[in-house]
Amino acid sequence: MSELQSFFEPSDQSQTRDDLPARLAVAARGGDLDRVRRWLAAGGSPDASTERDGKTLSLLEFACASGRPANAEIVGLLCAAGVTLEGPGCRNALQLASKYGAEAAVRHLLRAGVNIGDEGREIHALHNAVMGNNWELYRDPWSIAHAKNATSLGHQSLIRMLLAHGAAVDAHVPLDLSPTALQVAALMSGFVSLGVVKELLKRGASLDARDSRGQNAEEIAQTRLNEPIYTGDGIPENPHGKRRPGAIEAFLALLADVRAAGSFKRYANAPRIDVVVLQALCVKGRAVPPPALERLFPTSTRSQFLPREISWRILSYWRTDRDP
Repeated sequence: MSELQSFFEPSDQSQTRDDLPARLAVAARGGDLDRVRRWLAAGGSPDASTERDGKTLSLLEFACASGRPANAEIVGLLCAAGVTLEGPGCRNALQLASKYGAEAAVRHLLRAGVNIGDEGREIHALHNAVMGNNWELYRDPWSIAHAKNATSLGHQSLIRMLLAHGAAVDAHVPLDLSPTALQVAALMSGFVSLGVVKELLKRGASLDARDSRGQNAEEIAQTRLNEPIYTGDGIPENPHGKRRPGAIEAFLALLADVRAAGSFKRYANAPRIDVVVLQALCVKGRAVPPPALERLFPTSTRSQFLPREISWRILSYWRTDRDP
C-alpha cells in the first residue's frame, strides 16, 4: 500500500490523489495540520474533493469551515501548494471562512488571488462577516463555543479587509428578500457591533437602498424594536429575534446622525472641525484652549504655533468614538 492509499478506508470507491478521503476531510475541518501536510507530501492534491449529498466539497472548503487558528494554517498550506482559486468551491471557501470569522484564513485566500468580486448567487462573504458569531448557523463545535462567548455580532477587521480587497459594500445576491450588508446589520441590530456598521458606512453603504419589501436599513431596524430584551451573557440562539437594552436605539441614532451630517466622512470629522473652529476663535481672542492643546493654537506666547498643515496632520491621526 502506498503512503497516499493509507489515507483511505478500504471501503472507499476511489483512491487517487484527487479523491478526498473521509478521514482527511474530518482532519481538515478539525485543524489537523500535520495530517494535511502528510497528505500533500505523499502526493495528494490540494484540490482533492469528495461528493456529499449531491455536492462536490473540496479540501479547502473543509479547512475553511472553522474559526480555529490551526484551520487558517491549513488554508495557508493549501494556498502555498497551489490550490485552485477559481470556481464555486473557492467562492464557498471564502464565504465559509468569513462566516466563521477566520480572518487569517481569509487573508491567505485574498493574498493568493481569490476573486472576491465574483461570488455568483451565493450569500456574499461580506454579508457572512456581518453575521459573524451567529452561532446557530455554525456546525463546528469549537467555533460555536467561541461565538457563544462573543460580545457582539460581526467581525469588523474582517469586513475592513474584504472591502479593501474589492467587496462591493452595497452588493446583494439576486434572490428574493436579499438585503445589502447594512440591511443585514439592521436585521441583527439588537446585537451587531457598531464598529461593523461604521466600517460599512465609511465605505459608502447606502442609507437609502431598499430591500424587496421596500425597506431601508433604518426601517428594518425599527421593526426589531418589538423583539424581547435579552440581558444574559454572550450571544443567544436566534439573535435576530432578541435585542440587548439600547442596542437598536444606538444603531438608529448612528444612522440618523450620519444622515443628518450628509455623509459618514462629515459625521466622523465633526470633532476635528470643532477643533478647527476653536482655533479660529482663539485667533480672535474669543476662546482659550485647554493647556494640553496649546501648541495647536496661536494664542500661546510660550511656544511657537504649529502651521495649519501640521495641525491637520495631527488631527488626521486623532481617533474619536465616531471613527470605525
